Amino acid sequence: MIGIVGNMNNAYFSLSRYLRDKGCPCKLLIFPNEPPHFDPSCDTYSEAYRHFCKKLSWGDPADFLKQDFDVVRRDLDEFDFLLGNGSAPAFAARAGRKLDIFMPYGYDLYSLPFIRMVHPFHLPAYLATSYFQRKGIKESNCILFDRTNKEFETVFDKLNYKRNRIVCPNPMIYYKEYENGLMFRDEKPGGVDLVKLRKENDLLFVQHSRQVWKKIPDRWSGKGNDELIKGYAKFLRAYPQIRSRLVLFEYGTDVSSTKKLIRQLSIEECVIWMPKMPRKKLMNVLKVADLVIGELFHSWLTYGVALEALSLGKLLMHHRKDEEFEKDYPELYPMLNANNAETVLDGMNWLVNHKEDVTEMGQRGKKWFLEYCVDRTVTTIIQLMRQKHSQRYA
Repeated sequence: MIGIVGNMNNAYFSLSRYLRDKGCPCKLLIFPNEPPHFDPSCDTYSEAYRHFCKKLSWGDPADFLKQDFDVVRRDLDEFDFLLGNGSAPAFAARAGRKLDIFMPYGYDLYSLPFIRMVHPFHLPAYLATSYFQRKGIKESNCILFDRTNKEFETVFDKLNYKRNRIVCPNPMIYYKEYENGLMFRDEKPGGVDLVKLRKENDLLFVQHSRQVWKKIPDRWSGKGNDELIKGYAKFLRAYPQIRSRLVLFEYGTDVSSTKKLIRQLSIEECVIWMPKMPRKKLMNVLKVADLVIGELFHSWLTYGVALEALSLGKLLMHHRKDEEFEKDYPELYPMLNANNAETVLDGMNWLVNHKEDVTEMGQRGKKWFLEYCVDRTVTTIIQLMRQKHSQRYA
């Protein structure tokens, strides 16, 4: 039985469904401190998840020193193959177990293993978590983690991990949930009539990344949202005859700063704000977009926003330094590269003049997603599981 511990970004719920589709017995164990909009119910219209998902009583680093680790051991006992993220390495190591696969999402790799500033009341618990997180990561049989940008790779190097790193994306999106019209259960998510919005506009741009560009909590969280706003203002001035809207979400530390910038640029009437919403509603919004905009600050290849767009066959704009990723893939998915207002304008200008190519590029992106982010990753995990099983019973 496979146990998947942690469900940040609902990425591991997606993975559990792909594995179950392949006939692998699998359960998803959910930490109590994960954001509510990453509950499995937010990523499916079915109730089937209730049969293989379990809420844990443990997993919050702030409670590490108060934890009864006999409970942790009992919760993990039924699994002979453990895959985890978040604080799973720390809690498993303290309970005397090790992960077969550590599959980090980011914070669990660049922050949890290291000493950092927290409230003094919580400091002892976080120090203990950091120690066991490093221990748990080093003891993991392998780490499945896609290539990141050059700067972030130095963070990975600090962990001094000596075992097997497999460069492979997390299949963050269960695309089958959103194919063949199944997704349109709600045509007015957040109170916005999507049919009307689509009909009234020639171009729809959507950025559903968190608004984080001014009050950046750590060096990896900046999204460059302000560059999109400034670039879109330039686009509106260049193409006054084109009816367009930019859809943003009230999500992140800098929503108020973004709204202030929009007012300063006098483009309020062309920007639509929607509330933070579960993925099953969000995907409806992406479905009507002409262009999905991701992160414009750091260079990345695979992350939630990008893969959500690719899984729907949508054209994607974000920042990517191809030379950082080309050695790991025979090809990269097509996209529009931007990291400042001028390159945002360049990308939007390209879209205006090449609308006939957008669908084809989107389909190539989806093909890449299916091949490298789903098939290759799921096959790799199953091979590792079978290898362990054969070694045990050899």
